[in-house]
Amino acid sequence: MYRVWLKNEISGEIQLTLKAIFEPESIAVIGASATPGKWGYTILKNMLGNGFPGPVYPVNPKATDILEQTCYPSVLDIPGPVDLAVIVVPISHALAVTEECGQKGIKGIIMVTAGFREVSDEGKQLEEQLMGIVDRYGMRLIGPNTLGVVNAHAGMNASIISKLPVKGGISFITQSGTLGLALADWTMEMGIGLNIVVSTGNKANVDDVDLLEYLADDKQTDVIAMYIEGINHGREFMELAKGISKPILAVKAGRTRSGSKAVFSHTGSLAGSDDVYSAAFKQAGIIRIENIDDLFDSALALSVQPAPAGNRVGIISNGGGASIIASDTCERLGLAIPGLEPGTRASIKELVPKFASYSNPVDTAGLASYETYNGIVKHMLRDPNIDALIVIYVHTVMWDSRIPANAIVDIHRGRCLKPVITCWLGGAGTEAGIDILKAGGLPNYPVPERAVKALASLVKHHGFLKKVKE
Repeated sequence: MYRVWLKNEISGEIQLTLKAIFEPESIAVIGASATPGKWGYTILKNMLGNGFPGPVYPVNPKATDILEQTCYPSVLDIPGPVDLAVIVVPISHALAVTEECGQKGIKGIIMVTAGFREVSDEGKQLEEQLMGIVDRYGMRLIGPNTLGVVNAHAGMNASIISKLPVKGGISFITQSGTLGLALADWTMEMGIGLNIVVSTGNKANVDDVDLLEYLADDKQTDVIAMYIEGINHGREFMELAKGISKPILAVKAGRTRSGSKAVFSHTGSLAGSDDVYSAAFKQAGIIRIENIDDLFDSALALSVQPAPAGNRVGIISNGGGASIIASDTCERLGLAIPGLEPGTRASIKELVPKFASYSNPVDTAGLASYETYNGIVKHMLRDPNIDALIVIYVHTVMWDSRIPANAIVDIHRGRCLKPVITCWLGGAGTEAGIDILKAGGLPNYPVPERAVKALASLVKHHGFLKKVKE
């Protein structure tokens, strides 16, 4: 896994001010509701039901208790200190309750309430007034128009997703709240571990620069994944990104004219020139990803695999077609398929049928025994011409998918120093094997193209770090 390395030390001020949002010890839900289906009910229920260790205070002047918790008419009536306020009130009350948060000494706000800059000029004026209150009291605010924040390691679910994601090293910044939270649900199905998920909303106060700076120094974050529609302080963001060694992956929306129009109507962001973004990302070492599948495929590989020394890839498969697809994709993405050392070829020849291919890519001609996969992987990892390995198993009724999976995991447990990416191909027949791979810390992909794209992101990131350090 990658650890942070910065040209300049991260500002302690950012960590201190955003800690109230991402690592609060106490939370007030302002606009809490006893009515299922309302946002104030859902967010309070999620805060109470996902293991947050500190006190959670419902605030609503029309209730005395909600979900068996004492309800307070105002944050000013809460007897103890409050670090974070999640505000879920009509826009007509948003400024007043924010003022009360400032008077209470609250330092962090998640403003779920919408209807600000993203909808009208009048909303823009209200947002400016809101920021005046926030600045006057020295508070930090996510939003407005956010769908919330999640910190899996802290047990905090201040959002509308029902369950916390599996704990992991990927933190996700998303300008689209619905997309981001839907993806958090999707990662749970895929078994992908997350740390922090933040829906940025309008970015009126806390923006991409603040979040990137915070996550760069966050010990639980190994990879930063982003869905971006527009960046408020582009030059500062790119300069900051350039000094961070943690992988930063970004899907940039609004690439086309129609997409740019949709971005503006969604959050009021100006999407900017796509070519400018691509050039800036490349210079800053941000890996631009084309789609959401590839974003999390790459993030998963970067969060659990070691850095490759170069771009030379070894491929193993029990079926020729899958290895050909992998080889074609490697070449298209700038990855090399080198020849193997004579000694490596001789050792592999002893493990496969006479008519099998023991060059790179290695085709076992249908064999998927423990000895075959375990032996070939060991020999290829020792080969000085190989920097990373893609291991493919194409399911047939002749073999149990768990057998080659155990063969690879047993090697990986031995602290493998080269990346190993797997592709168990074949639907329901591969599920048991895939479970073994996941439990063993190996990222698995359903088709060869996705496996190669994930590996390409590993290679790109390591190449950028080498260039910067030189």
